[in-house]
Amino acid sequence: MTIVDGHVHVGLTRYVVVEVLVAQMDIAGIDKALLVQYGGCYNNAYLKDCMDRYPGRFAALGAVDYAAPDAAAQIRRQVGEYGLAGLRIPASVESEAVWETVGELGIVASLSGGMPHLLSPRVEEYIRRFPQVQFRIEHMGLVLDAEKTPDEPNYARLMQYAAYPNTLFMLSGFYAFGKSYPYAEVKPFIKRALQCFGAQRLMWGSDFPRVCAVETCEMTLELPLRGWDFLSAEEREWILGKTASALFDF
Repeated sequence: MTIVDGHVHVGLTRYVVVEVLVAQMDIAGIDKALLVQYGGCYNNAYLKDCMDRYPGRFAALGAVDYAAPDAAAQIRRQVGEYGLAGLRIPASVESEAVWETVGELGIVASLSGGMPHLLSPRVEEYIRRFPQVQFRIEHMGLVLDAEKTPDEPNYARLMQYAAYPNTLFMLSGFYAFGKSYPYAEVKPFIKRALQCFGAQRLMWGSDFPRVCAVETCEMTLELPLRGWDFLSAEEREWILGKTASALFDF
């Protein structure tokens, strides 16, 4: 089984350099990873450098200054110049030029930000308007309330996005809203996402290196690999690699 980490960060001005990531991947047994630009950084050249230096191991989601007057031009240039598979876009971005350009290019849009923005009618309108774009909901909607159940209105509303075939759901960030490892209280939310989206639209991610403040990459991978006993072997393969491999060209 090829294991793909669907959400990692590297950088020259924040977090860690790619060599640290590669070492952690090798130790944990992670074959490939999706590089996701971190907030506030709009220079995607380093992501391209990482992909060039480690061919076959990485794909990348970049970012631009979405508030800039030339944001649409930035998107067209950087997606082409740096070989980006798509963009990480805060769900709060309202620029029509940005969304229309994403729709025109038909790239992946990884939606960051919390539920208030993710659940806005405007975001659902974009998902409906641009079926050629794959919209990825990061970190299970950030932040779910693990004190409650999957029937909690916000999470239940988030699950309704599964009705749109061009939406994917990320299983990640458990350390941010779970009580303590191995986050048994998060399992019902994962099961509900599996019921709604199906394994072929679910993607696991470690959120390296932020997760390392709490647990190792091996511990994070252990959750879907052996800890989620409700998964079938086929579902596990999709969540841990096949979904990402089908969407991104590594």
